[in-house]
Amino acid sequence: MEPMTKTDLARLALELPIDERLDLAQTLWDSASPPDDFTLTPDLRDLLDARLLEAETNPDTDITWAEMKARLLRRA
Repeated sequence: MEPMTKTDLARLALELPIDERLDLAQTLWDSASPPDDFTLTPDLRDLLDARLLEAETNPDTDITWAEMKARLLRRA
């Protein structure tokens, strides 16, 4: 049996119901961590600072993960 490729895995993942795809995405996200040699570049720091300022300036536009997940499930 040949090993699965990323394309194979993606195809199988996309066949899952939306709630299972969201759970898979969350599991993958939670498993990701930056490498030990990760450095935050000035450009990335500026981008993150701008996004934080936007969130702090407009807190009424923030939504929780539960709210976003519910929206995505309604669209499926």
